[in-house]
Amino acid sequence: MTLPLNLMYLKYFCDAAKMGSVSKAALANFVTQSAISQGIHKLEKSLNQELIQHRQNRFKITSEGEMILKKSRDIFKGIQELEESISSKQGEISGRIEFACMHSFALALLPQQLKRARREYPNLQINFRLGHTDMMKDLIKKGIIDFGIVLDNEDLSSFQCYEIFRGQYRTYVSSAVKEPQELPYILSEKLMETNLLRKAYAKKCRRELPVLMEVSSWEVIAKLTEEGLGVGFFPDYVALNKKSLKEHPLHLPAIHYKIYAIFPPSVKLHKNQEAFLKLFRD
Repeated sequence: MTLPLNLMYLKYFCDAAKMGSVSKAALANFVTQSAISQGIHKLEKSLNQELIQHRQNRFKITSEGEMILKKSRDIFKGIQELEESISSKQGEISGRIEFACMHSFALALLPQQLKRARREYPNLQINFRLGHTDMMKDLIKKGIIDFGIVLDNEDLSSFQCYEIFRGQYRTYVSSAVKEPQELPYILSEKLMETNLLRKAYAKKCRRELPVLMEVSSWEVIAKLTEEGLGVGFFPDYVALNKKSLKEHPLHLPAIHYKIYAIFPPSVKLHKNQEAFLKLFRD
């Protein structure tokens, strides 16, 4: 059987295509940009197909390249399963996982679990990127990431959901504030949870919720709250390890949330992916 494909060259091409950049593919594979470019060129030569449009300062794959990228997913999936089968017999968690998560999650919950993963699974390579839910859904559908870590405040019906964390949205003020009742609120954009807060406040206080500003980042809201600018409203995981924050004394009905790892339907999590996600549930 003739094997014209060099799997490493194929991987170089797929990584560059998924990341949209030769330089990013080089960083991901710990090689030079020249090595990536030469690998892609040799792959094109062996296939007798042009896979990328060779234009300066522009990376775009051809229709043939799109087809190769799509077909290669099964190849690398099979290789990953083979590696996992071998490592499973040896009793170790290894391989590579690719995921995306929210910025606030990466700052508040991820560092501790990455330390645990490094300690408990030293042969597991973990790569992640930051993004919002819609971006993560798109990356999953394209096969660029294995899963995304998201809140349950959007429609997730087209994905499998693996719960890794749950908590409540809460209102916080700076620990230095003495009269928190006088402060206006700092909220994210109008989402389901902010609408619930407005209704709960109006019912309890018999007036409209006083809003200072709407900010699209929970981490920024937390920072503004620490500075004493207002009452911050965000998920409680964002406040972890922030000793300069305290809960607002006006107790409103609890608004719960869950954090899920989402992945394609009919796809089973690999052993290394599941082992990593279980760290958040312990």
